[in-house]
Amino acid sequence: MVSSLGKLVNVSIKVPEETKKLMKKVNVNWSEYLREVIESKIKMEVAKDAAKKLDEIRQRIKGVSIEEIIRWIREDRERNLE
Repeated sequence: MVSSLGKLVNVSIKVPEETKKLMKKVNVNWSEYLREVIESKIKMEVAKDAAKKLDEIRQRIKGVSIEEIIRWIREDRERNLE
């Protein structure tokens, strides 16, 4: 399942000659397969970065009550509505 991210561009990779021969022997759409693998890896890395940022935020807000955070969020939402 490849997402539609817009115009496709070429990306080249180098593989050993023996690997290329074996790739030709199997019935796999290598372009589609590699697109999916690349997109999956990107999603995984983006999620990892987001989790790291969340951990950093959690460390900075230690000691702040949930009620205080909720109050800040509500105040921010109200400001954005004005």
